[in-house]
Amino acid sequence: MNITALLYNAVRRFRGVEPEDSNGAAGLAPYMGLTSTSLSHKVSPTYASAHCSPDEVVMICKLTQDHAPLQAMAMQLGYALLPIAPATGDGDPDYVQRMSSSVAEFGQFIAEASSSYADRSIDDNEMARITQEFAESMSAQAHLFALLKAKHLKAKPAAALSVNDVRWMKEQGEVVA
Repeated sequence: MNITALLYNAVRRFRGVEPEDSNGAAGLAPYMGLTSTSLSHKVSPTYASAHCSPDEVVMICKLTQDHAPLQAMAMQLGYALLPIAPATGDGDPDYVQRMSSSVAEFGQFIAEASSSYADRSIDDNEMARITQEFAESMSAQAHLFALLKAKHLKAKPAAALSVNDVRWMKEQGEVVA
């Protein structure tokens, strides 16, 4: 997959928030502190001398909500991206619900994998169902992880938090003193 082409598509499809906002590079560039020409060159598959920095790639993905470039990079490196939703709720009922969801989703993944492999072969449709159940299982576990991490970090004194801890908490919408 051509990462630059995916970035180009993400920028091209960007739509401003307000009706009077510009779209595409003209609308996105001001949020990135760039001119539209500079952004267009950085994401152009045919303009070889300009490139996005890693931080700019992340910013494009965040602002456009198009994560295809990051997903393609992960796939090329043999990884899979899974969204970790911000942790919400402070009580044990939220923990219990997330733990139950995590276990249930894992059970559905195992059931689908076992059922599909019962005949010792897996066809395309079975693999698609296994993949879907795997993704749902991992997502449920990621949500549980986010809740546990948020609880862990909230219990720490502010002075004991690392820069990465504070950054993660802010990204999750947590108030950091």
